[in-house]
Amino acid sequence: MRWAPKKKLRINLWSYDARAVFFLILFLGFVVVVKRALGSENVAKSFELINGLKIFLLEKRNFPLVNAVAAVNLGSKDETAETSGLVHMLEHYILFRGTEFRSGSEVSQDVRRHGAYFNAHTGEDLAFFEISVPSADAEFALRNQREILFNLKLTQEALDREKEVILEELSHMEDDPDRYATFLVYQNLFKGHPYENPLYGNKEVIKSIAAEKMEEFYRRYFVPSNCSLAVVGDFGLRDMEEKIRNIFGDIKGEALEKPKFCQAKPLEKSVELNVEMDIKKAYLVIGALAPDYNHPDQYAMDVLTEIFGRNVNPMLNSVLRGNRRLAETIFMAYHAHKYGGVALIYLTLDPKNLEAAKRETVSFLRKSRDESYSPEDFFGEQQIYAYDFLAGAKNQIRYDAFKSQEKGLFVAASLASYMLLKEGLEDRPYLENIDKVKSSDLRKAAAKYFSRSNYVIISVIPKKNK
Repeated sequence: MRWAPKKKLRINLWSYDARAVFFLILFLGFVVVVKRALGSENVAKSFELINGLKIFLLEKRNFPLVNAVAAVNLGSKDETAETSGLVHMLEHYILFRGTEFRSGSEVSQDVRRHGAYFNAHTGEDLAFFEISVPSADAEFALRNQREILFNLKLTQEALDREKEVILEELSHMEDDPDRYATFLVYQNLFKGHPYENPLYGNKEVIKSIAAEKMEEFYRRYFVPSNCSLAVVGDFGLRDMEEKIRNIFGDIKGEALEKPKFCQAKPLEKSVELNVEMDIKKAYLVIGALAPDYNHPDQYAMDVLTEIFGRNVNPMLNSVLRGNRRLAETIFMAYHAHKYGGVALIYLTLDPKNLEAAKRETVSFLRKSRDESYSPEDFFGEQQIYAYDFLAGAKNQIRYDAFKSQEKGLFVAASLASYMLLKEGLEDRPYLENIDKVKSSDLRKAAAKYFSRSNYVIISVIPKKNK
C-alpha cells in the first residue's frame, strides 16, 4: 500500500478522484478569501521574491495548523504527443522518489514524524503540492516543500518503479465509467486544443520515457518564476515572511518564457460515442463548453450548475426522475480552466432508458434559455407559488463557500491557483458577484452555453452477451 493516499469520495455515485473534489471546492470560495485577506494587512500579505516566486500568506488561527500549497504553472496543457503523462509522472515522482539530499523513504519518514498530511494533484493548468503540519513544525513543512520541488533527484531505476504505479492507475481509470467518459468528453470537446491532452497520459509514452527526458522537462518548468506558494494557518505574518525569504529566496532558475494558448472554441457539431464496459447499469455523461476561469459568465454558470443538477431539488430531477424514472442518479459539475471551461452532467440509469434520458436532457438544456428561475419571472398570484431556484442555489453556494474557507489546505490551494491563473483585477468578491446574478443573467448564459451549443455525449453501456 502506498503511503499518503488520497481517498476516493463518491457523490451521487459519481466517482470523484481527489482532483475533481479539489477543483470543485477551490472555485467556490477563493475570490472572497483573497479580497478580504488583502483588505486586512494584519492577517494577510502577498509579495514576490526576487527570483519570481509568488507568495501569499494568510493567518487563520482557528486550528493550530500550518498549510502550505505550492502551485506550478504546468499541467496536461503543456504536454505534447511525445511528453504525454510527464506531468502526472512528475507529481508521483516528487512525492515518493526522493531528492538530492534524502531518499523517498526518508522523506516519507520525516513527514510522518512531523505528523504531516502530504499530497499532490495534477490538473489541466497546474500541478499542486500540499502539506499540512502542526504549527510548531511550520519550518519543516517549508523546507520540505523547497527540497522536493527544487532539488529533485531523477534516476532511471526509480522512474521505472513509478511507471508501474502510473500504468496501474491508468488501468483503473479506464475501468471507471464516469472517469473514462469524462476523459472522452475532454478529448472531443477540446479537439485540437491543449486541453485535449489526457490528464493521466499515454501508456506507450509512459512506458518508454527516459530519465534524461524527464529531467529536461522538470528543469524547464520547476523554476521559481513559474510557481506560487500560499501558506495559510496559525502563524504570525512577520515571522512567516522571514522564514519564506530565508528558505526560498536563494533558489535559482532561468525565467520561463510562458507559452501562449488560445481560448477553446465551441464545437462545430455535436459528438456522440458509445462505450461498452463490464457493468450492469448505464452511464451517461454530457459535456458542453463553459466559461473560462477569468470570464464574467462564471458566476451565472455556477448558479445554473447548482440549479440544474446539484441543489436539494435540481431541475433535472423533475425532468428525469418524475413519473418516468429515467435516471437513478443525477449530478452536474462545472470546471473553469484558464483557457476554457466545461459543464458536465452525469447520469446513472437503466440501459433501457438511455435514449429517452439522453433526449430529455438535451431537450431540457436547449430550452433552458426560456426557463423561469425565480418568482420575479411570474406575475400576480403566481409569484406566491413559484419555487425560487435562484435563491436556493445562491444559499447553497454561499454555504459551500464558507464551509470551504474553514479548511486551510483548500484556501491555500485556492490562493496558490489564483496567483497563477487570475488575469486583471477582480472588481468585487466572489459572493457579491453571485448575489448580483439575476434570472435574466441565467437565461443569457443558458442561451450562450446550452441552447446554441453543441455537446459531447458519452454513453457507457453494459457489454453485449455473445
